Amino acid sequence: MLLAYNEFVEEVKKAAPVINRATEEDPNLLQYVAEEVTDRISLYLRLQPTPDNDYLFDERIVKVAARIVGRIFTQTKVNENGDKDDTQIVSMTDNGQSITYGDKVKNYLASSEDGEVFGGFTKLLQPYRKVHAISRFR
Repeated sequence: MLLAYNEFVEEVKKAAPVINRATEEDPNLLQYVAEEVTDRISLYLRLQPTPDNDYLFDERIVKVAARIVGRIFTQTKVNENGDKDDTQIVSMTDNGQSITYGDKVKNYLASSEDGEVFGGFTKLLQPYRKVHAISRFR
C-alpha cells in the first residue's frame, strides 16, 4: 500500500517513540525531523510527484524511516540551539596524551552523506529507488 506524504510523516511520528522515547518530549522537533527525513528519503528514492503534487511512499519503509528519525532526533536535539560544539575527536596523541576536538557545530542532515544519515539502510532502500532515464535522441 502507498501512503501520501502527510500520511507517511504521521505514521513515522507514531512509530518513532518505540525506537526513541525522547521523541515524545518535543513534538515540534519530532515533526521537523520526520518531515526532513521524509524529504531526504523522497530525494534518495527519486520519487516523482503525483498529478496532485504529492509524493507516495511504500508503507513498508515506515519503520525504517522511524528508526532513522529516532537516531537523527537525538543528534538534532544536541545541536538544536546551534551554540553547542560538536565535540568530535579530530586528532589524538598517545604518550603525549593530547586530544584535539572539532570546533564547529555540524549541521547533521545538511552535511551528511546518504549512507551516514540513513545509518546503513541504503542497501535496504536501494530496491525502492526509481530509475530516471534521459534520452539523448529526439
